[in-house]
Amino acid sequence: MTESAQSIEKDSSAPIFVFVHGLASTGFYWAPVVRELALLGHRAVAVDLPGHGLDAPFRMSYQAPQDVAGFTAAESPLAQITLRDNVSHVVEVVRQVRRHGPVVLVGHSLGGVTIGLVAEEIPDDIHRLVYLSAFCPTTAEAPSAMALAQLPEAAEGVPAPDPAHSLFLGLDAVPPGIIRFNLRSADLAAVENFRLVNMPEATLAQTLAVLEFGMQHEDGAHTQFADARVGAERWGRVPRSYIRLTEDNVLSAALVTRMIADADRLTPDNPFDVHSLSAGHVGVVLRARELAALLDGLP
Repeated sequence: MTESAQSIEKDSSAPIFVFVHGLASTGFYWAPVVRELALLGHRAVAVDLPGHGLDAPFRMSYQAPQDVAGFTAAESPLAQITLRDNVSHVVEVVRQVRRHGPVVLVGHSLGGVTIGLVAEEIPDDIHRLVYLSAFCPTTAEAPSAMALAQLPEAAEGVPAPDPAHSLFLGLDAVPPGIIRFNLRSADLAAVENFRLVNMPEATLAQTLAVLEFGMQHEDGAHTQFADARVGAERWGRVPRSYIRLTEDNVLSAALVTRMIADADRLTPDNPFDVHSLSAGHVGVVLRARELAALLDGLP
């Protein structure tokens, strides 16, 4: 082995990015970003939370031709998965990769509640937290992702979803503890509604590709409703960045502004380092090169 190869092998100063996906998503979602980071010389790990990715409970009623009624009503092991399960899983990943370099923990959307509680548990093992248009509960008024989503700011400046044409199957029709989507719906109006809300900059073909490769048809409901507040003593001492998405129709600009302000009041000596990226909430993966460059430039 050459001297230069030895120095590269022993270099543990470069950060390792650990990505945590959001609701009804998978580690596969991050593949374009991981690729772009690798081209910049970075290491990255995309986590599949419990019951996601290759561990997702697919069933024949979801295949084509679909049995929509059977698929909607089916029980799922995801109903038993809690936020605590997600946090424990990511803690284990961070502890494993921390041996090889400083960890930058990135959470997208609902993944923000997981990375926040990971930092509460192991703050000294995290070099930086990155909230990518992600939920960050810090107050008693809004202790969960669902509570944040019900604040008045959450509805400001974003289009209302069309319940008559939606990939979301609703909470009343599915078993308790489950959130379910028919991502293979033949209702083109529902697909278009998803595109307008989640990735307005995307084409129909790009939307279908993200649905097929980056998302999954169901998730557990507990993470949305669980108390995920973070505190100043542990989470508050980890450096953190927030990446706002300027085309986001899921987390409104007003809600993001409020979450950042609430967090900064909690830890005024360690405020968010705030950046912006022109992308929709889910469509951000289509800006993988720009996102990787932004992450590459973080302190």
